[in-house]
Amino acid sequence: MLSKDYILGFVEGEGCFSIAISRNIDRKPRKNVGKQNKIKNPFLIRVSPSFRVTNIEVNRQVLEEIKNTLGVGSIYCQERGVASLTQQKVAYFYTRNFDDCLKVRDYFKEVSFVTKKGQDFILWSKCLELISQGKHKTNEGILEICKLRDQMNYRPTKNKWTIEEVRKVLEEKPLHFSAHFDPNQQQLIHNNTGPDFS
Repeated sequence: MLSKDYILGFVEGEGCFSIAISRNIDRKPRKNVGKQNKIKNPFLIRVSPSFRVTNIEVNRQVLEEIKNTLGVGSIYCQERGVASLTQQKVAYFYTRNFDDCLKVRDYFKEVSFVTKKGQDFILWSKCLELISQGKHKTNEGILEICKLRDQMNYRPTKNKWTIEEVRKVLEEKPLHFSAHFDPNQQQLIHNNTGPDFS
């Protein structure tokens, strides 16, 4: 069994505490608009915390040990980089389940990080606390989480939401962004003509 210091060192080098921000889309097909009133999660923005540790696939056993010690998450493998003679599969230990993230937080909250990863962990823990309090369901709470995320390992890309983009969405009239089937095309299409959840 791996020691807590060993796991801490591994996470300092290969771990990632992160918060993903995305637009919430209801993808369940609905036959009429009236049923949209029963949508369980009508919020425009989704906040998803996650924890990940990466290693090459041949060292997967280390990730298995971390997974067993934390008692959460799962492991998957994939190719990384361009094909070459030296290319190796990469293994990921990963969880984005909120309750699992709380267990990860509890495991690391008593240890002393040495690198900037410790600052990321503190900010990530603050985000988890805001989510626990239901603040991720309010405009103010979402923006606060965005500010904390921007101080972490967050790097803006075309696939990630900046705080300005999130603020713009929140300032719009909060119509649920829904999905339904086009009977002619037999595929999901989207619209924003659902009921007003403000």
